[in-house]
Amino acid sequence: MAGEPLEKIGYADRTAPNTIMQVLTFLLLTGLALGLALSWSKTLLNITTAIAVISVVYAALRLTACLKRKPLNSDVTNMDNWPFYTVLVPLFHEANMVPQLMAALSELDYPKDKLEIFMICEAIDPETINEVRKRVGGSFHLVIVPLGSPQTKPRALNFAMQRARGKFVTIYDAEDVPHPSQLKAAIRAFKANPKLGAVQAPLDYANADTNALTRQFGLEYAALFHVWVPFLAAMDVPFPLGGTSNHMRRTALDEIEGWDSHNVTEDADLSFRLAAKSWRLGYITPPTQEEAVSDFDAWHYQRSRWMKGFMQTWQCHMRAPFAPGGWRGVARFVMIQITLGLTLINALFHLPVMAGVAIYYMHQYLAGQAIIIPFPFLVSLAISYGAGMVIGVVGALRANKPALLLSVPLMPLYWFTLCGPTIRAVWELRRNPFHWHKTEHGIATQTLLKAPAKSLINPHEYYS
Repeated sequence: MAGEPLEKIGYADRTAPNTIMQVLTFLLLTGLALGLALSWSKTLLNITTAIAVISVVYAALRLTACLKRKPLNSDVTNMDNWPFYTVLVPLFHEANMVPQLMAALSELDYPKDKLEIFMICEAIDPETINEVRKRVGGSFHLVIVPLGSPQTKPRALNFAMQRARGKFVTIYDAEDVPHPSQLKAAIRAFKANPKLGAVQAPLDYANADTNALTRQFGLEYAALFHVWVPFLAAMDVPFPLGGTSNHMRRTALDEIEGWDSHNVTEDADLSFRLAAKSWRLGYITPPTQEEAVSDFDAWHYQRSRWMKGFMQTWQCHMRAPFAPGGWRGVARFVMIQITLGLTLINALFHLPVMAGVAIYYMHQYLAGQAIIIPFPFLVSLAISYGAGMVIGVVGALRANKPALLLSVPLMPLYWFTLCGPTIRAVWELRRNPFHWHKTEHGIATQTLLKAPAKSLINPHEYYS
C-alpha cells in the first residue's frame, strides 16, 4: 500500500503536506504546460476527448445500474436473541422537531430491553434540551454535549458513543421517520455477512412534490438510493454512506476510532475509512422518510457543505489511496474518484464548459462562420445527459414516486445550479474549512406523524 499508515487516514484537520497530491498536481500541470506549448489545439482536443471518454464510461455504469434489479425486501422475521442496539440522534436548535421525531422513533420494531436511543443535544441549546427532557424515559436517553470545538455533528456522535452499549449503531436526523423494521433488517444483513461494517437504508423525501426544487432533489435521491447505491453494494465496492439511516457494526466503528469531528461530510469519510480496513458496505430496503430542503438559499448552503466535505474526504483519502492493498485497494481508489472526484468535477465545470460552448457557437453564428459540432462531442453529451435522466426515471419508479417523472426534462437545469455551491465550497475550504452550515428542518407543511399523547416518564440524562 502506498501512502501513510492506516491509522493516519481520514482526519480533515491534518495540515501535513500530502506528498501524493503534490506529485500528481505537479505532473498534471507540467504535462498540460508542455502540451499547450507544443500544440495548444491538439492538447485541447486530447483533453476534450478524455473528458468525453470518462463521461461515456460513467454513463455506461449508471445505465448498467438501471439494469441491475433492486434487492428484494429484507427478511425481518423474528430471531431468538436480538443484539443490543444504539440509536444516535444528534440535534441542534431543533426543538420544533422533537415531538414528531420521538413519536417516530417510538415506532421502531425492536425489543425495548435491547434498545437505547440517545437524543444528543448541545449544551448551548436549552430549548431542544427542554423538549427532549419532557419525553425521555424507557429506551430514550438525553445526552448533553459540552461546549467545545469544532461544534459539529460527528463530534456529538463521538461524545455519545462513550456511553453507548450497543453492538450495532445507527444514526437518525431530526426530520427522520424510519421504517419500523429498519433495525431488524440491518441485523439480518450483518448476520448474513460478517464482513459488513455498515449498511445503508434508502432515504426518501416525503415532501418531494412541494416545488420545483424539491422535485429535483427527490429525483436525485431516488436515483441515488434506489438505483446507484444498491448497484454499488451489489458490486461489493465502497460508496459514500448517507448522513442518516446508516447502520454500523460496533467493532468496525471502534476499529476506525469513530467519526472525524472536523469533516463536514463525516458519512462519506467514514465509508472509505471502513473500506481502508477491509470492511464491506451493504444495502437494506426499509426506507427512511425525510424532509427535502424547499428553499433555494437553504439548499445552496446545505449543498456547499456537502461539496466541501467531499473535497475534505478526497484530500484525506488520497494520503493512502490504495489502502488496504490488493484488489480491495484498487477498488477503493477507483470509487473515490468516481463517487467523490467526478461529482466535484461535474458540479464545478459542467456549467462553465457548457456556457463556453454556447458562447463559442453563438460567436461563430454571429460572425457568419460555419458551425461544426464534432460528432464525438454530440455523442458523449447525448449519452451523458440521457444516462442522468434515465437513472432519474428508474429511481422515481422504484421509489414509487411516478409524479416526479414530469420533472425529468428539467434535470439538466438543476445540474447547472450545482456550480454555485461548489464554488462556495472551494472558497470555504480555504477560509473556513470546518464550519458546519446547519440546515433548518420543519419547514414543510406536511406533518409526518402526530406528537405523543403524553410525556414519557423515568428520565435518563447523561452529561459531560
